[in-house]
Amino acid sequence: MREPNFSESQLQQAVNTAFIRHVFNLHGEWIFANVPSLYAEYDLGWDSAFYLRWLPYIPADDHEGCNFFIQYKLSVLLTSAGAKQWKFWGSEYFRYKIPHSTKDANGDFVDDYHQCERLKELANRNYPTFYATNETLSKDELKARYDDGTLLDFIPLLDVRNVSGLHKFVTFTNDSSYFLLHSEKEEAKKLSFSEALRVIYEGPTTNISESNELILEALKVMGEADESWRNDLLLINQVINFPEPLRPWIKRYMIARFIRKHIGAEMMWLPKNG
Repeated sequence: MREPNFSESQLQQAVNTAFIRHVFNLHGEWIFANVPSLYAEYDLGWDSAFYLRWLPYIPADDHEGCNFFIQYKLSVLLTSAGAKQWKFWGSEYFRYKIPHSTKDANGDFVDDYHQCERLKELANRNYPTFYATNETLSKDELKARYDDGTLLDFIPLLDVRNVSGLHKFVTFTNDSSYFLLHSEKEEAKKLSFSEALRVIYEGPTTNISESNELILEALKVMGEADESWRNDLLLINQVINFPEPLRPWIKRYMIARFIRKHIGAEMMWLPKNG
């Protein structure tokens, strides 16, 4: 097994900076990277988060007002033919571990999936939520790709929204188009940053009933401590005295009124291609 000659923090710094530069080149805006303390990271689940205002996801108030989340993982290279997944890949391969190792009450090391579960909660709310890792062991190569502006094309991303099981390890090769997750095997597409953003933009649309429920779920989280907020949300969910075909549209109208009253904003339609 070979380890990279740079730290996870170095990977995070380089990729975050490259991503900020990439967004500026595309949109002319300097976005801010939210990086929590290790203590806060345990509860949040991510170690970098951004608010990208042009994405079709409202800010998550319980996650620093962000709508794009990354958890960095440092991968090692398995070089022995005796490695567990060598037969599957047929060559040396990269691997990173999802859970943290911690000690239980007896002092024995156990796998802690709390961070993974928090990320999955965000993914279940349909927020873009990713594991990001390295596919090089060389700091010089990392820096060279950073300098020439190609680093983001060589940082594999795993979209947590596409993961169904609970897994310990993720493996991949430089040439693979997907990750292998295990112990219970599951495959997931391997994305670059540019591919991930394209997937977000080109993702499937929802019908009005589905989008109503997504908005209501987000509003519930945003104002759960405000009694007036909660009571007005309950009224929206009681739209039953209308014919079924009209209910989604009445509910959409009431959501727009709610947002105007409590947030002072107008809810507008976002066309798929406009």
